Amino acid sequence: MMLLHHSAANDVKAYLAIEKFAERGKIRSIGLSNWYIEEIDDFIAKVNVTPALIQNEIHPYYQEKTVVPYMHNLGIVIQAWYPLGGRGHTGALLSDGTITKIAGNHGVSSAQVILRWHLQRGVVAIPGSGNPEHILENISLFDFELTEAEMNAIAALDRNEKHDWY
Repeated sequence: MMLLHHSAANDVKAYLAIEKFAERGKIRSIGLSNWYIEEIDDFIAKVNVTPALIQNEIHPYYQEKTVVPYMHNLGIVIQAWYPLGGRGHTGALLSDGTITKIAGNHGVSSAQVILRWHLQRGVVAIPGSGNPEHILENISLFDFELTEAEMNAIAALDRNEKHDWY
């Protein structure tokens, strides 16, 4: 997958060039990073291939509650970068009282609760780690499920708080 980052003046021209590489089999799919509702409809009208994926900052403190379903309705997969809050913010998110309580209810870590929350929302999460224990923990999400009440409790944490400038 090749991602075109950030909406800009020549984004359509760049995307159309990327489409040609996809047609030739040099890349399998095309996506966008840091794109929102305001620009997507106009953009899609000018290109030939709907993006397969849009990668945006998404975590419990910045949930993109309108963007996620909007893109899903267009058939676009949403991927969260900073799914655990991002540099300098992960600790606060992992120690959030709501999240730690839910983690305790399931006997899992706060990180697992957050990643499971993403999955249940239909959001692909890409946590980064070089620690083998964290990597194993990050993929061990399929033996529990968050209840509707727990999903709602995490939804209530939304502060519209971006942790990066994009």
